Amino acid sequence: MRKMDEMELKINQEGIKWSWFFMVLSLVIWGGFNYVKTQEMSLPQILFILQFLVYFFVTSVAKVKVDDDSSKKQILISFGVIFLLIIFGVFLYFTVGH
Repeated sequence: MRKMDEMELKINQEGIKWSWFFMVLSLVIWGGFNYVKTQEMSLPQILFILQFLVYFFVTSVAKVKVDDDSSKKQILISFGVIFLLIIFGVFLYFTVGH
């Protein structure tokens, strides 16, 4: 088995980038259409959110492994924002939702 040379690596990365962009765009359009139609979160929206979170955390963890201090700060800020959104959502659910 041989290693990829730089040209093959660049071609594969370009293909991955464009297929990822197509998938993200498709999920956003499909999820937006479903949301307008049903006014509920749908599977495409959930997949889009989860896909973004996986990408974000994998790249952040890779940056932490190479001792990038800004990524540690970014992860902490992200967890803080997620925590605040959950608290705000629970607050809205119990005050406005019921």
